[in-house]
Amino acid sequence: MMRGLAEYAMHGRRQAIIVVVLTGLFPMIYCLSAAVVGLVNLRKSTTEGLIILLWSLLPAVLLWIAGDNTPVVLMLSTAILAQALKHFKSWSKVIMLGTVLGILTQLSLVWQIGFVEQWVSIVEEAIVMQQSQGIVVEYTADELVRLLLSFYGAYNFIMVISCLVLARWWQAVLYNPGGFKAEFHQLKLEPGFAVLLAGFIIAALTGVSPLDTWLVIMCIPPLLSGLALLHYLVAYKKLGLSGIVIAYLLAMFISPMVILLGLIDSVMNFRKRLAGA
Repeated sequence: MMRGLAEYAMHGRRQAIIVVVLTGLFPMIYCLSAAVVGLVNLRKSTTEGLIILLWSLLPAVLLWIAGDNTPVVLMLSTAILAQALKHFKSWSKVIMLGTVLGILTQLSLVWQIGFVEQWVSIVEEAIVMQQSQGIVVEYTADELVRLLLSFYGAYNFIMVISCLVLARWWQAVLYNPGGFKAEFHQLKLEPGFAVLLAGFIIAALTGVSPLDTWLVIMCIPPLLSGLALLHYLVAYKKLGLSGIVIAYLLAMFISPMVILLGLIDSVMNFRKRLAGA
């Protein structure tokens, strides 16, 4: 089904527009619209990618008016990162750019006063409902909203990378079978970027502002790098599906270890050492 959707979208401009508009109208599947935007930007010209992006923004703006601004950020960011991947042919550079976009998205909350107030209203209603049932709520609505929105940039970053990964996988399935697997296995952060991130993460953990508010965003790149290395090791050792499941369980339950692995690998390059061995 997923491949069929991509094939249909790539038949022509009209088909791509139909897909991005229809999937973009529904909150549960607008990520598919962003993935198609990414696929067109990866495979076709910049002009064609821009046209499909503009069409995808029509339903995204409608959802923004309804109170959900995530689709607009998602469409724009996915198109930008797709063009970066197409130009640089480097996931490391794309992830660096994605990190910057994630931080900028987090900072944009300063200007999204209406969005923040909407969240405060929702949380206040939830607190009143909890209190009416005799449940003691220890935090104010402002404190809870501040906690929830501290993940805003990280959430958008993860969504954008996920959509771009799906777009790249579609591109490989349609035009270069097996290409995405080999590409993902080699994903590794630039050593300088990894060292800079490590320093920022340590500073954030000690409470240095504003780095402490960007901690989750800065942990995403080494987590992706660590996951890519685990995927490579599973293939290298021929562990199959069980190895992949274990890798993702590690990422879920002991993510700091996977993050540390991604940072160390960026400097040590374990793949090169294994290949040499």
